[in-house]
Amino acid sequence: MKIKDSILVASAYLFGIPALYIVLTDLRKKEYIGFHGGQALLLWCCFFIIFFGQRALADPGQEWIEQTVLIVLGAYAVFCAYRSFIGVVFRIPK
Repeated sequence: MKIKDSILVASAYLFGIPALYIVLTDLRKKEYIGFHGGQALLLWCCFFIIFFGQRALADPGQEWIEQTVLIVLGAYAVFCAYRSFIGVVFRIPK
């Protein structure tokens, strides 16, 4: 595995847009990149559902809940990015 591939996969977990790039191009045919690209895209879809669902259901005076959810989701994205960068193949729990 090349360092360039590791950076691409890690950035897919961190930012989401590279995951969409991986899934929509021929990079999805590479086993490691395609697996992590698809998983990162699903992770970001779940993040959006969780974040906006929480935002719709929370009371306006409770911004701390939104900030806590954002910190937890961001920390999990960094954790996944690190694990994929060092070459670990893992599955996100369902």
